[in-house]
Amino acid sequence: MRRPMATALVGLLIGVLTTGCGLLPGAHTETCVDWVHFEAPQEQFKEAGLVLIGKPVGKDGETSIYGYTAQIHLVDVEAVLKGESGPGPLRIASMPLTCTGGVSYPEGDPLDENRRMLIYANRQNGDWFTMTPAQGAVPFEPGTQLPFK
Repeated sequence: MRRPMATALVGLLIGVLTTGCGLLPGAHTETCVDWVHFEAPQEQFKEAGLVLIGKPVGKDGETSIYGYTAQIHLVDVEAVLKGESGPGPLRIASMPLTCTGGVSYPEGDPLDENRRMLIYANRQNGDWFTMTPAQGAVPFEPGTQLPFK
């Protein structure tokens, strides 16, 4: 009788540890978001709640999403192409990557550049966030033609 009980206990322990749920303090799972990749800018424009041309001019705190820290930036808005941004510099959080061991921007924060950008954003928990980590904010030099209608 002892042997089946010990085997069951070992099996339970292995099952718990391999599913990412631990019994030890501090054990946690990591949220992994499977980001959509937009094949064409027109698709991204259609899905965005806010599309604008602007320039990040400084950081304005942090917020949290999917268990990661997201940097909030102040953006001077040059033109709103879709949606309503409101008055003054706009606060937009740069969507962090996930499944990175807790590092929000392993290749750098796309809004952490002092340059003109085309920004696609959606509201999350009352804040504006870039739509995706890779395609939410792209450099947009003066004289460049819009990639959508």
